[in-house]
Amino acid sequence: MIEYKGDEHKRFQHLIKHLFKTLNITDYHIYQGKDIERLQVFIRVDHLPLEEADAQLQKLSNALKEKMTKKWKCLPSITLPEAYNIVTLPYNRL
Repeated sequence: MIEYKGDEHKRFQHLIKHLFKTLNITDYHIYQGKDIERLQVFIRVDHLPLEEADAQLQKLSNALKEKMTKKWKCLPSITLPEAYNIVTLPYNRL
C-alpha cells in the first residue's frame, strides 16, 4: 500500500497510474482517505515475505521520487515495528 498526503494528490494519482501502466501492474485500487489530500493505493499481490514486499515498494517509491517530492509512505515497511505497519481504512474508491 502506498499512502500519499499532500496538495498534489491529483498529480500523484495520474503519476501512479502511468507508472503502474509502464510496469504492467494492473491489479490495484485507488481510494480517497479521510481528507481529500490523502490517497491510498492498494496493490494486490499473492503472499510475499515482508522483506520482498518492502523491497518492491521501495523500487516503486524511488521511481515516484524522480517525478515529485516525497509525501507518501509505503506499507508494509521493515523499518517500522510490526505494530506501526497499520493502514487506515479508506473512505471512497476513485
